[in-house]
Amino acid sequence: MMVVVVVVVVMVVTTKLKGKCSRNKQELKTVAVPSIYGLPKIHKEGIPLRPIVSSINSVTYNIAKHLTTILAPLVGDTPHHIKNSTDFTDKVQKLTLDPDETMVSFDAVSLFTCIPTTEAVETVRKRLQEDSTLEDRTNFTPDQICTLLDLCLTTTYFKYNEGFYRQKHGCAMGSPVSPIVANLYMEEVERKALGSFKGRAPSHWYRYVDDTWVKIKTQEVESFTTHINAVDKNIKFTRENIKDNCLPFLDCAVHLEENGNLNIEVYRKPTHTDQYLLFDSHHPLEHKLGVIKTLHHRAEHVPSKPEGKKKEHTHIKESLKTCGYPNWAFIKSAKMHRKEDQTPAREDKKDRRNNLVIPYVAGVSEKLRRVFSKHNIPVYFRPSNTLRQKLVHPKDKTPKHKLNNVVYAVQCSEECPDLYIGETKQPLHKRMAQHRRATSTGQDSAVHLHLKDKGHSFEDANVHILDREDRWFERGVKEAIYVHCEQPSLNRGSGLRHQLSAIYNPGELGYQPFLHQKLMSHSIFRFNDINSN
Repeated sequence: MMVVVVVVVVMVVTTKLKGKCSRNKQELKTVAVPSIYGLPKIHKEGIPLRPIVSSINSVTYNIAKHLTTILAPLVGDTPHHIKNSTDFTDKVQKLTLDPDETMVSFDAVSLFTCIPTTEAVETVRKRLQEDSTLEDRTNFTPDQICTLLDLCLTTTYFKYNEGFYRQKHGCAMGSPVSPIVANLYMEEVERKALGSFKGRAPSHWYRYVDDTWVKIKTQEVESFTTHINAVDKNIKFTRENIKDNCLPFLDCAVHLEENGNLNIEVYRKPTHTDQYLLFDSHHPLEHKLGVIKTLHHRAEHVPSKPEGKKKEHTHIKESLKTCGYPNWAFIKSAKMHRKEDQTPAREDKKDRRNNLVIPYVAGVSEKLRRVFSKHNIPVYFRPSNTLRQKLVHPKDKTPKHKLNNVVYAVQCSEECPDLYIGETKQPLHKRMAQHRRATSTGQDSAVHLHLKDKGHSFEDANVHILDREDRWFERGVKEAIYVHCEQPSLNRGSGLRHQLSAIYNPGELGYQPFLHQKLMSHSIFRFNDINSN
């Protein structure tokens, strides 16, 4: 019932606003029920969970994504906003603390789930009304935008352990628009807190979403902490004080020197293990070089002093050598980094084709890239069969009969070897119901005609999922590949959306037909990792 209500509300609101945005922004091509899972905060006492509502392809997902493009430019229009650790270092490294000053950090407790949605929408409305550039980004009025935003924030529901639940308060972590709403609401909270404090307010207040670094008079710390916890009844802050002349903030360790100057180095939490991608793992070389580049980039931009940068570079090299990285990898990464810095950005992309993302197979993928590069098609590699894919499954498993956007196979029965392979964007159980019944148009499926002529029937256990693919064109290609490889007896020759080239030779691909295998789910050749953007 809850899902039906949400869908109806979305349809009513988007119908009223029809014409204000492109069709692909409002059309619900594939609807999925959101699910909730928890990410453990292993660095905190008791290891609490961070609740994430996976809303991809939910009824409000496209609306939320569109709202992010409208609202994102509003974030950061304040001197207190910081973009990242590099921005923080740039703003703080030249500050000094007087003898009567100190630095502390404030953390908003469970920010996303504590934001009052009604007040948040009104905060956004006010900012939109003050935005002189809004008409350049959208045809929506501030009121229409807030109607859609309220819809996204107040209709959050999810499935857990076969039960349906509704989030009654706050923004869902997992919705594309939630981080923007959280930032805008925190900007309003900090404006009130700094403007209404009766004592000497902090001279510097730098915030990254829910974490804030503050430079303040020592004697004002307690009273200001009490004050900011009284500004908004929904938002509460915890405070971390300087300890041993050091205060961690984000991945920065801010050290207070005897002369009052601040020295910033890279901070690692106590749970950090220096365990990175192993060099002998089956991943593309560019990914391993990317690890080196990313860590060295941080070493260059976070530490505020040359000796700090040198110390960090040394630590990185020692840690990565433990992970098997050879000296030549560091040299190659440095050369690639210098080459990128010296290469001007390409502005003319008319001749560039769409990117191609393929599974990584050492020795094969590199050869494919060289072939495609001759035709100006960029190729990127994606590892398959990773430990994360095998071990990390935080979400509830969707029952087979409710899965949609699949390529499937139907085997008539154990006694009848006839096979049909098809694809559908519908939930699988709906497609199977269509196979089992006759149609009013007389265009019965091949499966139904077989069941009718032979007097057979098939069980759900004889229905197997070969692949999942959300995109319509790619799903048709995968269906054609499986049909070409399996040669199923029930498929009509003209029933495929995509006709394959003769180069698809099952024998050369090393594919073993499904019916010759004991377990369908263990098919040795699968195409679910082939992906082009």
